[in-house]
Amino acid sequence: MSTPSTGRTPDKKKKPLPYFMQKSEDCAMPSFQNRRTLADHVKDNMLCAGRKSYFQRIVYVGRHPKVTGMTLRDRFLKLIKEIQEHTTNEIKLFGLMINFDGYTVHMIESAEDTIGEYMQHLAASDLFEASRVVLVYNNINQRFFRKLVWRASDYLNELPRSELDQQDPRLTQNTINAFLVKVYRLCKMVREEELDERKSFKSLYLDENYEEHTPDITVLEYLLGLDCLFTVPEYAAFYGKLPDVTSFRDRIWPIPKDLTPYDVFEAGKYDVNLTFGGN
Repeated sequence: MSTPSTGRTPDKKKKPLPYFMQKSEDCAMPSFQNRRTLADHVKDNMLCAGRKSYFQRIVYVGRHPKVTGMTLRDRFLKLIKEIQEHTTNEIKLFGLMINFDGYTVHMIESAEDTIGEYMQHLAASDLFEASRVVLVYNNINQRFFRKLVWRASDYLNELPRSELDQQDPRLTQNTINAFLVKVYRLCKMVREEELDERKSFKSLYLDENYEEHTPDITVLEYLLGLDCLFTVPEYAAFYGKLPDVTSFRDRIWPIPKDLTPYDVFEAGKYDVNLTFGGN
């Protein structure tokens, strides 16, 4: 009979897999006794994505004073550099920033705290004449970019203008949807270009291949005029900081163990007798 090896160390206790990755039929679905919250599903999504941090994606548009694309790029990068030098969050800002002839379309991805700091600094700057936050996507499963990518273009004024039917009851939703489809397509095209190892030189300018997927001035101005969307300062003020809430546990000592009302057994003149027995 073989004897176990004395030099072998016992296996460390492994963390249990999320319920949908377990093979046992008993664990295929969460049981009634072990109820799962939305936070559990968020953690499962993060585990599948190989992340430990909660990530967020935001798409916003802006109109700027008439400056060159490279000048605007330098001002944004200076702002981001200042944030990264003072932040305590190790997660950097990722995404795609595109400038079209004085207009901006930005898609940024990062930890929620990092984006909050960025939006607060952006709101305090004088970079925008107008701005709107078009998309806020929480708990994204996959990032487009692993760094911050900048592109500029000067063909916006040459694009044909969209004809928007102001009488269409679904005009706002359809315009936002079409805009986001184009933004996602631009992100995918730029990402493929960034990952293409055959191109040793990555141009900072978009060429004519991107024109088809670029929202025109009519669409950008329509989005900038929508009151139903937050401006960058409004978004920063609404989501940027958590209120300092003091609970009863911070004011009462010792901490109560039982929250049963003191008058629970007192019956008033108009109370209903729920025992159905006796007076």
